[in-house]
Amino acid sequence: MKYILLFLFIINFNAQSQQVISSAGNVHSGNIKVNWTIGEGLVTTQSNASIYITQGFQQPLFISELPIDKELTLELIAYPNPTYDKVLFKGDDEEGMYYIRVVDKLGKILHQSKLPRSELQVEMTNYQNGTYLIEVIKEDSEKKKVFNVVKISN
Repeated sequence: MKYILLFLFIINFNAQSQQVISSAGNVHSGNIKVNWTIGEGLVTTQSNASIYITQGFQQPLFISELPIDKELTLELIAYPNPTYDKVLFKGDDEEGMYYIRVVDKLGKILHQSKLPRSELQVEMTNYQNGTYLIEVIKEDSEKKKVFNVVKISN
């Protein structure tokens, strides 16, 4: 009987060890917000000049917006999206040479080419179904735009 109770206690202890059973709360005062969780056994923070890493269950959410320079953005749209055969581009940008790069979600460059504006398209039939990033850069102005394109089967 002792062994059965000991066994049940160990199983119950192991099941509880992966959870935080605690009280929590937060306080706002002007631009300062303090969150807390009581029950985390150990939380440490490591930092250097520009990076903070905090261990624990409660992590802060940081959202920052990057400014977009409209002068360096191509006025193009990619269509159709999703696509099953090719991606075409249309917009107000002028004639010239453009670099195209197709990248998968793992960062592997699948295709690179340099095309005139009149031939600006990407053949997608050789790629698996999934999501790809297509980067288009105008050669002489360095204007660019990145498209998130979904490849589907027909």
